Amino acid sequence: MAKKIAKRKTAKSSVNDTSIVPAPSQDNSIAQHIPQNLPGMPKLTEEERKEIEAKMKEIEKKVKKFEKQALDKFKDYILSIGVLPPEKKGQEEVNVIVIVDDADSKKMTKKELGDKITSILDKFGEPDKIVPNVILLTEMWQSCYDGNYQYLQSIALSTIIYDKGIMGAVKISEVHKRMVLEKFDKYIVSYVAVGGLFTGKGNPKSDIDVFIVVDDTDVKKMTRVELIERLRAIVYQMSFDAAALTGVKRQFHIQTFLLTDFWDILKDSASPVIFTFLRDGIPFYDRGVYMPWKNLLDMGRIKPSREAIRKFNVSGDQFFDTAKKKLLRIGVEDLYYSVLNPAQSALMMKGFSPPTHKETGRLIREVFVEKEKLIEPKYADILDKMIARFKAWEYAELNDLSGKEVEQIMNDAELFRKRIDKLFTQIENANDKETILMLYDQTLSAAREALQLGSGKSDIEENQVLSEFKKNLVNTGKIPDGVFNKMERVFQARKDFDTEKIKKSDIETAERESRLFIRTIIEFLQRTHLKERESKTLRVKHEKGFADLIVLEDKIYVIHENIIQVASIKDGKVGKFKESSHEEMESDIKSKRKIATINSSILESLKSHFGSDLELMV
Repeated sequence: MAKKIAKRKTAKSSVNDTSIVPAPSQDNSIAQHIPQNLPGMPKLTEEERKEIEAKMKEIEKKVKKFEKQALDKFKDYILSIGVLPPEKKGQEEVNVIVIVDDADSKKMTKKELGDKITSILDKFGEPDKIVPNVILLTEMWQSCYDGNYQYLQSIALSTIIYDKGIMGAVKISEVHKRMVLEKFDKYIVSYVAVGGLFTGKGNPKSDIDVFIVVDDTDVKKMTRVELIERLRAIVYQMSFDAAALTGVKRQFHIQTFLLTDFWDILKDSASPVIFTFLRDGIPFYDRGVYMPWKNLLDMGRIKPSREAIRKFNVSGDQFFDTAKKKLLRIGVEDLYYSVLNPAQSALMMKGFSPPTHKETGRLIREVFVEKEKLIEPKYADILDKMIARFKAWEYAELNDLSGKEVEQIMNDAELFRKRIDKLFTQIENANDKETILMLYDQTLSAAREALQLGSGKSDIEENQVLSEFKKNLVNTGKIPDGVFNKMERVFQARKDFDTEKIKKSDIETAERESRLFIRTIIEFLQRTHLKERESKTLRVKHEKGFADLIVLEDKIYVIHENIIQVASIKDGKVGKFKESSHEEMESDIKSKRKIATINSSILESLKSHFGSDLELMV
């Protein structure tokens, strides 16, 4: 399929030149579903449109027959079927796209599944010259991760004849993306699709969701508020145009972010929405920004801060207070979030990535009820009921609540919140202990390394490190007094934790001070190593250029054109040179004394290595 799709060339066209004609409902004859003139796609003349319409009428019965055979055999696997327009005039073959869900394939490999379905569909289509192009869902999304959007372009051109939602979602998103790119060109950083429809797990009520990130770093003619308002208005109007062009009837939601705003949210927020966007999103377009974010999240390098997690937990109290003043909306939505947010916070404090709504109920039961037995099953039951009630309200299946029902929901929410607060405290206390011990050990290790290099002292007793650091490094002017104060605060935080006198703010202070202390010590170590090496380095000129010499008490190193060689020194004479390494040289520099002068015997020995034109540079 990739090779066939690759043959289809696309050409740039202006949105202003596009004929926006509402596509007919999918309930009508497929002969009416001729491709529209789409942005960035080959533009059809009226003659071409009429030819395609006649061709569609001719093949309609054949395509319907193929559809029935394919679904009878593979209904559990097939997500969508669409017909591609002919590639050339008079073409007899009918190219059909078949999207297959291979995400849960366990009995055979993805290749085996694709080959098997393709083989059988080829037989179904052969009598009527129908050529099925099977696309595995995971293969299609992997191509997007790799920056190849050929599958998306072909789906945008196709006529949908069977769809569980994914083909329509891709079609409208791809058309909308092209409109946005033609309008805003280089300012679009990423266009990302997310949600159950794109993974084949949607339902008839699922919406189509996309995120757009816009680069605002060089916009100077308007404020950021004005910029985002104008962008959202234009992008929103384009969604209606895309719906008219494609005939897709589902709700189409676009969230537009400025790059600077999104970066701030990413750094400081514990919002599961943003983490879901990075974890589950599929880039329909990316200028090298989204995929690095996604990879960093997969590596565990993007995590919510402790402050953000706590704020997220406290928001449960805010939702609970608001819920007392409302009825239906309060009894369902606000009280729902009053239990969901603390539950998500407890999971995040435990080390989980911010979970989705659907995952939260399952994880609370699996982790805290069944595995660790920290809370009772009834609290997981309360959360499950809240989630089910919220979904029923969201789908307009729940329209009213009695006062008694609201009161019961409020009681359940308060009971749940109090229990999760205790759980949250348990988890946070355990994490605080690990954090303080880690900060103390890292700070102590850095201080000892600085003492060893700066004063030559090693194996200092733990209770003597502070005084020795002050005496040998601070009082001698090698380390600023302010850096020592940071070290003292970390050591004091360890003592306060052991005596249970520490506050949450003290832990945050210790984290910050430890980080700054270690950064300063690393810079000190690097500067000291550099000075020590420079003091042991001489430069010589020889017939092939220049070389650096590092002369030690019993060895001499030569660095010439990034090649390191070493020779022994015995009785004032230099032995035979052999290859060495940077690691060996640095180790010797740290442990051996420098020779103050190079005597005539050493110089003569070096001439046999470099040549008689050896000159010592001053």
